[in-house]
Amino acid sequence: MKVSLDPAEVYQVLQCAYRNGVLDKFMAIQGEALEAVMEEAGVNMGDLLNRMDEAKEETVQKIDRLLDRMGPLVKYANNDRLMRLVSRLLDIPPVKRLIVSNIKKTILKTLNGQAPPSLADRIKALAGKAT
Repeated sequence: MKVSLDPAEVYQVLQCAYRNGVLDKFMAIQGEALEAVMEEAGVNMGDLLNRMDEAKEETVQKIDRLLDRMGPLVKYANNDRLMRLVSRLLDIPPVKRLIVSNIKKTILKTLNGQAPPSLADRIKALAGKAT
């Protein structure tokens, strides 16, 4: 069953995230990750944006499929309690460092021409670190 994203529902989720501070905190985290990528890879923001413009059709289709699957989950994300929890989690330094590190690694792999790891690969890697 294919459920497309309703722009009104997405807007409501973004409003909820903004109201609870999640958007501000996540944008700061994403900025840290991008700064780390630019420093490590020796590129600037213009280079990163140009690389995004060079995305292959296959990549765009994968993102499209991911967005199509998110439709049913969007209505659950519009929840102030959930967003307050996420906001608190984003305040925890180890959580913040983990997110920055994961974003950075994914972007660097993509810049180097490697495909980002699948969800199964990421779960296996996390399970390996936990043991």
